[in-house]
Amino acid sequence: MTPRSIVVAFDGTPESHAALQEAADLARLSGARLTLVGVVALVSRGFGVSMPTQEGEDRARTETRASLEAERARLETSGLAHVEAQLLEGDPVAAVVGFVEQHSADLVVVGSRGLDALGRYFLGSVSDGILHYAGCSVLVVKPPRSSGRGRR
Repeated sequence: MTPRSIVVAFDGTPESHAALQEAADLARLSGARLTLVGVVALVSRGFGVSMPTQEGEDRARTETRASLEAERARLETSGLAHVEAQLLEGDPVAAVVGFVEQHSADLVVVGSRGLDALGRYFLGSVSDGILHYAGCSVLVVKPPRSSGRGRR
């Protein structure tokens, strides 16, 4: 399969930087359009649960948008054509999967923190959720083995 449209989930972590690099390499080889998506996870307030303030949400939007734009510009400067950046809001899995479905992407690239089964159970896993719910192929980029994480 040669992808025409690649979406990469980017949150600024080292794992998402590795996924972005892999997605950019694939886009260069295939001539695919590359879209970076970042998600600001918004949660409803109420029931005595401490949630981010409106100011905190606005700051998260601004920082995520700036990070996405910086990466988009860096990729274009390096000669990669057809790069876009999109800021999404909501649950990270639902937002990315919804974007992928709406834009008929051929491939989603995500980073993996290398969580063990217990970590995935308690913390959840965005990459795992996207892998199971996306309607297209998903490439999960594992952390380098030298980092001391991942498979043993």
